Amino acid sequence: MELLQGMEELAREGGRIMLSAHHISAREKTGDADLVTEYDLAVQETIRTGLARLLPDARFVGEESKDNRSPSEGKCFVVDPIDGTTNFIKNYRHSAVSIAYLENGQVERGVVYDPYQNEMFCAKRGKGAFVNQTQIFCSQVPLSHGVIGIGTCPYYVDLRTKTLAAAAQLIKQCQDLRRGGSAALDLCYTAAGRLDGFFELQLSPWDYAAGSLIVTEAGGVITNLEGNFPGFDVPSPIVAGNPLSVPSLLKLLASM
Repeated sequence: MELLQGMEELAREGGRIMLSAHHISAREKTGDADLVTEYDLAVQETIRTGLARLLPDARFVGEESKDNRSPSEGKCFVVDPIDGTTNFIKNYRHSAVSIAYLENGQVERGVVYDPYQNEMFCAKRGKGAFVNQTQIFCSQVPLSHGVIGIGTCPYYVDLRTKTLAAAAQLIKQCQDLRRGGSAALDLCYTAAGRLDGFFELQLSPWDYAAGSLIVTEAGGVITNLEGNFPGFDVPSPIVAGNPLSVPSLLKLLASM
């Protein structure tokens, strides 16, 4: 089985677990906004076990893992079992399974699966980005005509004020803003042209690893605040969008 196909099948398995959820209870991890449920753990274990069968010599880094070693050496899977856990707990029905495969710190394959819409976003390096087998492309809309997604850094209280201040300035320069609650899906929506850009001032690698490849394979750009491609060893600010919107977003954020 081709690796990407296997990753897609495991993402669908994770999605089925999400759709089976009832009476969801959550516990705090690092604070009142950082939550985990039994379903996060169940999805992660299902995917971890399946990936070990697909590629036994690859390491596994997951959001709910106790051993989150650097994914920048050798073969490694980086997984967010349920991106948008708060949405999941509230039955907001906008969450996703995210699986990335890296070799020496470079994402080679990525899948993001939204079980509520039954949308499988995927990319293989050099082969384009797709949703349900239809190729997708970033928009070519400048910031002034763009709809921009934002993340509000719920785990980083000190960044919330800066995010909202940036949003207050941004809405004067674009058509409108969106706050979806799943960075993985925000990146995929950017890749599909549903959003024209996206930013969040701090994300963990499992939030953006798969989405970063999907964006770039769709003709988009993803950077940190310095305009460089973000690494996967530590959390990073993320700015993504089409080639017209990203420079304007970076300029605005640098002025804050």
